[in-house]
Amino acid sequence: MLFRNWFRGALLVLTFGFLFHTSIITSRADKTGSDAQDSRRNVSRFLAKARSGKMVSIAFLGGSVSAGSGVSDPSKSSYRALVVQWLKQRYSPAKIVEVNAAVPGTGSTYGAMRARRDCIAQKPDLVVVEFAADDSSEKEDVIRRSLEGIVRQLLTVPQPPEIIFLYAPVPGRTLPVDTGDVVANFYRIPSIRVDTTATMWKENLALNEEGARLVAKAVTDRFEDDERQTPLPPVKVLAPPAFSDELTYGELIPFAQLKHDATWKNEPVNDRSLPSMLLVSDKLGSQLETFFEGTVVGIAFRSGPDGGQFECLIDGKPAQAPLDRVDTYDPVNRISTRIIAGGLGGGEHRLTIRVTGERSPKSSSTHVKLGYLIVGGQRPERL
Repeated sequence: MLFRNWFRGALLVLTFGFLFHTSIITSRADKTGSDAQDSRRNVSRFLAKARSGKMVSIAFLGGSVSAGSGVSDPSKSSYRALVVQWLKQRYSPAKIVEVNAAVPGTGSTYGAMRARRDCIAQKPDLVVVEFAADDSSEKEDVIRRSLEGIVRQLLTVPQPPEIIFLYAPVPGRTLPVDTGDVVANFYRIPSIRVDTTATMWKENLALNEEGARLVAKAVTDRFEDDERQTPLPPVKVLAPPAFSDELTYGELIPFAQLKHDATWKNEPVNDRSLPSMLLVSDKLGSQLETFFEGTVVGIAFRSGPDGGQFECLIDGKPAQAPLDRVDTYDPVNRISTRIIAGGLGGGEHRLTIRVTGERSPKSSSTHVKLGYLIVGGQRPERL
């Protein structure tokens, strides 16, 4: 009887604790508007360091908007370049370091997979996370898990940077702003939303010079406001995840380095978003098989006017979307990605890629050009 009463009491305490923790997550994540912004951090720690004359670095982890795909000279007239110019004019030009971690045409899931390589390795003091335009056709749960994966990676380093979420959604498209802001609110990350007009956009989610200036002004206006705020200490303790801890690690492995048969050829490419060598085949039935460990898997490839189609199998069974059947045709040559954002069982898996020999009616060929094998999941214990 005594043990039974003790057990009931312990169960009640555990249940109450779980419900209490869940209610905290829900209330923090569901806040919106000015109340949510008032409870968030600022970037004055970054600005104070810049004002002191010390070397500071700002990283732009994003897609087409951050890359400046729609401007004449991304190094001068993208919003990213304009923000860096503002910082150099306001502080010491020689002390401002830019980290360009933008890859056009790619969303937050790929961002989570490459965050360690493209951003964290550079040890930035501030990271601007921007994926709203390229995430506009993605599922809400995938966006939330991907953004949370990025944030948790950034905040688990010895010297965590400040973070800003930047939203520049395309007018008329699904707006994943509220979706991302649930994550921002949970981690008290400040966010900036810029409402552009249709005239500010070109094809392929490319923001023109007018739009870039508007976005840059929104960011620098926020910097001016935060200059007057008290610098906050860096984040040292990370709460349990609000949605998922599954996208906190990623590796990009060049396909050209993997074992393959003679039906595949190496092709050099001059594109910083892809490896220096692609693995290429246009042979019907050409196949590549490799093994990986992780619960996230994807492929980064070169799409273009001569792109063909391929299919994927995982452990001998047709892969789930979006890796089941992939069409690599595009009017222009660019990087494209297809990623299964979690849910694969633990342990080793076998990935099979097979050229179908089929193509879009618009394509001039059936070439499949593989760039990176993307493998990820939870952060390994060795890190």
